[in-house]
Amino acid sequence: MGNIFKSDFVFLGLVIIASLLFVSGLGSSAIMGLLGYSGLSLAEVMARTELNASRAILAQQGLGSLAIFLIPGVAMLQRWAYQEARELPVESPVLDRPQWPLKQTILAWALLPALLPLLEWLTGRWVLFLETTAWGAKAIARSEEQATLVERLLFLPHWGDQVLVVVVFVLIAAVGEELFFRGALQRIIRSRMGASSVFASAALFAAFHFDLLHLPFLVIAGLALAWLFELSGRLWVPLVAHVIHNALTYLQALESGPGSYAHISPVPFTGMVVASALASVAIFMVLRRK
Repeated sequence: MGNIFKSDFVFLGLVIIASLLFVSGLGSSAIMGLLGYSGLSLAEVMARTELNASRAILAQQGLGSLAIFLIPGVAMLQRWAYQEARELPVESPVLDRPQWPLKQTILAWALLPALLPLLEWLTGRWVLFLETTAWGAKAIARSEEQATLVERLLFLPHWGDQVLVVVVFVLIAAVGEELFFRGALQRIIRSRMGASSVFASAALFAAFHFDLLHLPFLVIAGLALAWLFELSGRLWVPLVAHVIHNALTYLQALESGPGSYAHISPVPFTGMVVASALASVAIFMVLRRK
């Protein structure tokens, strides 16, 4: 029985459960009470239209990211650091840490921004395909409902609300997801599957978002981030890349205005899309030759 709890997968699962119970559970009750929604479920709060309801939902989003991704990711890193410091057996060894100069860092952080126009075009084509199928049309309707809720949070009116939006969607989301998907899951999977963990990490990253509309975006971005972690052996490389990506997409959403996130319009195939593809391939090839 003791050997079971030495498993990294079991430890990670237990931390997620405990984190959800204490952080999301107790924190949710406290925030609901503070904003005047004590005794109401999250679904009941989501049905309300007042500003405080949106703030409560935003706070729940942040707590969820903390509980599911950030805290479990930190816990796994601390577990491995404890084992290594005491020279205990480590089930999931660290990635190789090759030389990683400044030029590689700049190129790594430029990869996702370079991919953005191409990803937007692919996402538009994907949505057009979904509209041609019965199951796809139903899935689009469900995804648009979820996206509408996210959009409700992105365009809160006060500057303090916008600061909280940046903290939740740009910082907590990016840092938490990288600690979890790359820092924890990819390292665990890599000890069993080798470099194929890049694909497994990307698949799990896309699946955990439950966002069919942006599936091509999520899969390719997940592959890029997982590959950067595999290539560099350093978690901060994909972590900063993810923060930059989230910041850019947030600014893009603000510039496009309400309706741009929930309703995806096909993007024409322009020179910008071609330049995006060529720049991304060039960055990939340079990094790969490192």
